[in-house]
Amino acid sequence: MNRYYGLYIGTKIPFKHLKKIIRKFNYDYYDKASPERQQHFIEIIPEFHISHSNYPPTMLECIMVEPAFLNRFLEIINNLDFTFILCHYRHGHFQTTMNGIEYSVTNYRSLEDVVYLLLEDEDDIEERFSKKLRTLPLEKQVASAPGIKTSEEYQHLLDTWVKEVLAYPEKNA
Repeated sequence: MNRYYGLYIGTKIPFKHLKKIIRKFNYDYYDKASPERQQHFIEIIPEFHISHSNYPPTMLECIMVEPAFLNRFLEIINNLDFTFILCHYRHGHFQTTMNGIEYSVTNYRSLEDVVYLLLEDEDDIEERFSKKLRTLPLEKQVASAPGIKTSEEYQHLLDTWVKEVLAYPEKNA
């Protein structure tokens, strides 16, 4: 079985619609398949970044889809009003410290070789950074860059992103 992360990024994710779609591609669907078919299934584990919200109001099951239906599934998902990014099933963590405050992110790499950094809120005890982050335009709430390979490049992306968020004027935030 192949595993991927599915990043859901948006201002308002239609969970009601997603649940209807995922109902067709869940573990029940997987369990009904023959063992031969099961070994070819793709499991997509949901990860969320929702603008203007701390946590999703509801959680989604993992998506279980056969390779023959993956493109149709992605077509349906991509017609909804948010961004869905299929990422490799590995991720990492990076930190930076600025002005005595540590900022931590989880990084994901898309199948198109774009790296995405998402803030790990648990380190933001006073929630200053995450609150400011959620007031910014969506494209500034997540850092991304293509082709990053080295730790130095990851660190540069993180440092640059945190500096940009911190420097973003409050009146525009």
